[in-house]
Amino acid sequence: MLDVDISSAFFSGPLLPELLRRVMEYLSDDFTTLRSAVLVNKSWAAEAISVLWQKPPVAALASCSDNHRQFYARQVRELDFGGPTDGKQHSRFRTLEFPRLKRLTIDYCSPRDGEKVWLGQYIQPSLEEFGFYGSEPAEDLLDLLETRCRRLQSILINYAFEGISTERLIKFFDRCRSLRSICLPSFMDDFVDDQMLTYLARRDGLEDLELGQTITYEMIEKAFQGAEAPFRSVRRLTVQLKSKAVEALTAAIKSATNLLLTVEDNELSPLPPVKSLINLTELEIVFCQEAIWPATDLRALRGLKNLRRLCIYSIEGPPAFPTLTDHEFIQLFENMGQLQDLIFQVQCNLSTVAITSLGTHCRQLESCEIFGSYDLHGWSTIERPLFPQLRHLDLGATVTREQESQSSSFVIDAQLLAHLIVEHAPKLEELYLQDHDEFSKKVVTAFKVQTGNEYNS
Repeated sequence: MLDVDISSAFFSGPLLPELLRRVMEYLSDDFTTLRSAVLVNKSWAAEAISVLWQKPPVAALASCSDNHRQFYARQVRELDFGGPTDGKQHSRFRTLEFPRLKRLTIDYCSPRDGEKVWLGQYIQPSLEEFGFYGSEPAEDLLDLLETRCRRLQSILINYAFEGISTERLIKFFDRCRSLRSICLPSFMDDFVDDQMLTYLARRDGLEDLELGQTITYEMIEKAFQGAEAPFRSVRRLTVQLKSKAVEALTAAIKSATNLLLTVEDNELSPLPPVKSLINLTELEIVFCQEAIWPATDLRALRGLKNLRRLCIYSIEGPPAFPTLTDHEFIQLFENMGQLQDLIFQVQCNLSTVAITSLGTHCRQLESCEIFGSYDLHGWSTIERPLFPQLRHLDLGATVTREQESQSSSFVIDAQLLAHLIVEHAPKLEELYLQDHDEFSKKVVTAFKVQTGNEYNS
């Protein structure tokens, strides 16, 4: 970052302030040019410094001279304290003011000798987004937020600091009427009980909700009892739950656009209840246990035509759909023309026909991960490119037509197949073949050589 005395910048002709501001914002990712802009004149210096210091590394602000640090602190709009090293700076910043700070994230740090961290300097009226992972604050954090931050829209708390309780959190949420996003991850499980869920289900204007606590059907039943339209405003929901609770929950969130479900058991399939959420643009379903499901459960997702991201995978063994056919796979994706990101980590028996169909129906696809081994030689007769936007491809393996792995034709086949992949995915940056058999490894090596792309495979 840049620490200079702006009074030393020389003067030249004026430029309309709004135009100058747009120029600097256009250059926001070009630090070299912005640093040069500082030297043009005072007006340019002021605007360039304002843009340069919108989101500085914590270390950059800490390295400023004492008599300049407050000047730069006034420009800061976003601060991200990323661990113990950054956390050491809270005491150094204690006397600063951050009048423009909108977004603040504080990662966990462990102060020496059990000291508490001073955070009041960041809790200013301009603050709109706040994420807190610890440690123990020296001040009443919730009181500071609710009295100072009338614009606060997003809150993440993942540290049970002194004085916090379900009742106190509900009181805080109730006083912060501007809140649109509430995130209480796993370290806050003790406070996500029937009382909290009942409150959240009835809160007007709540658009984004993330809960780390496992939600049961009984909790949903109690929370929804007497509620006219629970979660009426929720658009984005991230939740861990029992499979029995999925149907009741999805029935309430008809306006949802983003849904991440982590399903703890395999008693019931979570897929059929999701089919009613036709506004979804992102759907991620994570299985915690192995399970075998009929292909009809997957076909239930056919109507989700607005999906841009679809992820189905498991923490343990992948879910199995042993009866899924190529035709059913094609039917599933043929209407998902907006799909950009696909993770389909399920056990099934698909052929290259299924994979190829994605290139026909999902032309916007940028990232694709699918289990299985595929013979891609047939792509030689298909019009290029199949995947014009694809940047990340992750398959189980590719298959060679050669019999002997030591023959020169084996290596040539790998090179030809890599070239074929590049032709059909001209923007591809990373190719992964997870089985790591000899032929697949040679294909990946050939791909790296042909494209010049370096990455860990």
